[in-house]
Amino acid sequence: MSKYFVELRYYPGDPLEEIKIDDLKILEKAHRVKISWEKRENREMKEGLLMERTLDKRIEDITQEVITVASDQEENFSDCIIALYKKYRCPRTPYALLGSNEPGQKIAKKLMDKYGGW
Repeated sequence: MSKYFVELRYYPGDPLEEIKIDDLKILEKAHRVKISWEKRENREMKEGLLMERTLDKRIEDITQEVITVASDQEENFSDCIIALYKKYRCPRTPYALLGSNEPGQKIAKKLMDKYGGW
């Protein structure tokens, strides 16, 4: 596992624009980090509304997009997180970094404070 590892969890309405794998690949190459992306969709149409029951679900099973960033280089890692925050904004819930390792979470939280966190 990389020294710095973070999972940024974006829930519906969180990112400023649509998250696209092509954009993430550009950031991955530019900052020389490893980025992966997973979209989880569990909402259903009910009476013309897109809805999801979340009270009885694990946080990992709720509709969200997870951008994972990993690197052994702190500067590359930090620069990539800043670029993600500027493009999509910071994730907006207390669970936004669930699944991250301690060094990655510490950097991501510090940068949230600086780049428009919660």
